[in-house]
Amino acid sequence: MKKIFLLGGFLLLINFVFAQGISFEPTIEAAFQKAKASGKNVFVECYSPHCPICMSLEPTLKNSEVGKFYNQNFVSFKLNVEDAKQVSFLNKKNIYLPGFPLFFYFDKDQNLLHITDPTNTPKDIIKHAQTALDPNQQTSGFWKKFQVGDRDVNKMVGLAYYLRITQDTIKNKQVADALYAAYPKNQQSDKFSWAIMKKCIMDLDNGFSQHWLKNLAIGGKYEAEEGHAGQEGNALGRLLQLEIFSPKASTYSLAKVNKLKGYMELLGVGPYVTANTWQIECPALLREKGQDVAFNFLKGLINDQTQPQLLVYYVTFYNNTFPDGKFAGEARRWLFSARQQLKTEQEIANLNYESARLYQKSGDLANAKKDIAVAKTNITAAKAKVTDPNLKKVVASIETSINKLTGELK
Repeated sequence: MKKIFLLGGFLLLINFVFAQGISFEPTIEAAFQKAKASGKNVFVECYSPHCPICMSLEPTLKNSEVGKFYNQNFVSFKLNVEDAKQVSFLNKKNIYLPGFPLFFYFDKDQNLLHITDPTNTPKDIIKHAQTALDPNQQTSGFWKKFQVGDRDVNKMVGLAYYLRITQDTIKNKQVADALYAAYPKNQQSDKFSWAIMKKCIMDLDNGFSQHWLKNLAIGGKYEAEEGHAGQEGNALGRLLQLEIFSPKASTYSLAKVNKLKGYMELLGVGPYVTANTWQIECPALLREKGQDVAFNFLKGLINDQTQPQLLVYYVTFYNNTFPDGKFAGEARRWLFSARQQLKTEQEIANLNYESARLYQKSGDLANAKKDIAVAKTNITAAKAKVTDPNLKKVVASIETSINKLTGELK
């Protein structure tokens, strides 16, 4: 009888474990270590504890059948997107998180195999996992299919989404353009097309982006249906930000800059156009209209309300962008105005550094040496006072620049 009792207790223990659903490891490192040892893949659920949709998944993830399938085939980890330490794993893998909840499936060597937005039923959660285990259905494998001519719309949607999340802009553009070409033109205004633009597109010139810029009211209707009334401009605004603040933006033509400004007007952010585009418009003016026009544009940004830190930044921009010191004297007046208002040693050090660069730019090396010497004294004083770790990094960066210019002026 005692043996039977023990056996029954053991069976109850097994059922209890399975009833708990998916078993999650305490850290991402532990999950991959266990995966290496077992040869299993790794399932990562990205969630926020303040996201109602994420929280609604919890009962499903605790379902016994879901737990049985995942625990047999994966090592699992719950990644809290509000925990910077946990999110650092995604940053190291160059993975962009467009939203949550989101399911990631990795192999034991941390290669991303498959991604999906979860559908909240036990059957679908298991189906997501089955898809992730099938090499023919993994989103990471769709690129090879695309290269040999596969233009299935659903596969291209999955691939474009995967490439957006892995931040491969070049491949994403290729796939997204092909996706638009293959998408039925009589369905361009449907809800699926809107979802594609929101989730898969990284290029404002893509056909989906262009279509929805002209049909934003329809997108607004879809957003309202999802409980996000008034947010229809967010996705296109994100694409606009990507364009304006991309590394290549400083090489845009005036025509391109004006097109982006027009998009901002369409999205209702007209009052913020200049604040967001001046750093790409001024170089375009410099290349296409010359120094005089470009400097007058830069000068036109300044008024009595301009903050002293911004005045110094305009001088930094002038030093970095303009080819010579033709307008250095006028730019120095901006520094004079800012000097009266700056209070911290590191800000004053940076101002004197930029002043030295202005002198260097106009060929006055004697005064450049004087100002860089003063800047060096300022930064030494700043180092002695600053205790905040972030400010210490700022001070160190200014000091590096000062030391570099000091060496150039010797």
